[in-house]
Amino acid sequence: MKLRVVALLVAFPLLVACGGAEPTTGGGPGRDLLANLPSCDRVPLDEDPEVPADVPGLVLPDGARVTSVIPQGAVTSVEATVRMSPLDVRAHYEQRADIDLLRVEDEVFETEVLARSQDRRMYLRAAALCADGTTLSAMVGPDSEDGGLPEFRNG
Repeated sequence: MKLRVVALLVAFPLLVACGGAEPTTGGGPGRDLLANLPSCDRVPLDEDPEVPADVPGLVLPDGARVTSVIPQGAVTSVEATVRMSPLDVRAHYEQRADIDLLRVEDEVFETEVLARSQDRRMYLRAAALCADGTTLSAMVGPDSEDGGLPEFRNG
């Protein structure tokens, strides 16, 4: 947990300064900023035990390790980690044909996704934990505008 806080404290000033970037699969300004984060070899991504995640409407990238599933009425919260950058997470969702992508925003160190799948909506926030590791916080709920999912932070 301490390492997550440290990574976010390092990333936040850069996030505010950068104002956003186009996702890329190669180099570029966003990749250069992510390279400034600690190596993922020094940040444990598999510290918490993995738990099963049978949540209708939850669509995570391959290789994601789910560490928490908490039903909260009509909404379910899910926490996970994945060996991808937030830019890679964005690209992953933009390439999927099995979901309806409603909105995506990123600011290099954080990506937000709103998608529809299996008659459910999923709001996902991917935050950089290390150079190529990301924490995923998802909320899955009813497919409606007032389904109880978080709002996007940027407008």
